[in-house]
Amino acid sequence: MARIFCRDLCIERGEPVPGLGPSSRSYVLLHWPRGDWRVPRIESHGMPAALGEAIAAANAAGIHVALVDGDVIGFTHEGVTRNHVTPDQAAELLQDIARGGTIEGEHDPRLTIVCCTDGKQDPCCARYGFATWKALRLAADPARFRILQSTHLGGCRFAASLVVLPQRARYSRLEPNQVEEFLACLESGTPFLPAYRGNPALTAPEQMAEFAVLSWARQRGASGEVLLANEQIHADSQTIRYAATIGAHCATVVVKKVDFDVNTRCVTIFEPEGTKEVARWVATSVVAEN
Repeated sequence: MARIFCRDLCIERGEPVPGLGPSSRSYVLLHWPRGDWRVPRIESHGMPAALGEAIAAANAAGIHVALVDGDVIGFTHEGVTRNHVTPDQAAELLQDIARGGTIEGEHDPRLTIVCCTDGKQDPCCARYGFATWKALRLAADPARFRILQSTHLGGCRFAASLVVLPQRARYSRLEPNQVEEFLACLESGTPFLPAYRGNPALTAPEQMAEFAVLSWARQRGASGEVLLANEQIHADSQTIRYAATIGAHCATVVVKKVDFDVNTRCVTIFEPEGTKEVARWVATSVVAEN
């Protein structure tokens, strides 16, 4: 019997990638030897309690702390890197960032692509994330891109899951054969729509509306930033209508809530009550305005 993965069930059920809500307000990359990663990450091998507490404090402040592969302990925040920090120094830096501080270090101008390969969290992250990470490492110019594998980024059923920094843009279900086009889109400053999860600053329904308008515009040879206005929420709160503008094009886009069966991790597939019903936003129409 073939193994069943939550990511494959997610695709089979038609659950969309965009519309999962805003990203964390910022990301900290804590370079930690991959072989020492554990679940939860604050219990990783060799991690002192003070550093685990600092990670928890940063998470509580809306900062996602990801462990990324590295032979030595290092620290990256907002494109600034500190190499060879001690665990105690990393804890102090995290506590300072959680309070709104910044760090001093070497600025890295490259785009950073963080790809979850955390097989200890879920088999999908190992199976699909690792394949995409390898393809990225082979295809990306190291002078322009920094490619890192990381611990859990959220959404195992959407593997491969990635975050592009400093934009905080999130992508999911990126296939190895899509990597070259994905990198080309990043260099041109345009989202790669087949794996795009939406503008990281928008709400879930706004992200779905944005994605629908971007797709609609691309079919017409147009591109640009989507501006949403005149939000109209129907009385049942299940449908929202937006007036949208992209370049010289104007449209009305409608999104509505649809229920999907969801297994958030592979381990839940055969658990009693492991399958949950989750309401997601989907776009039902995009109509051009005269």
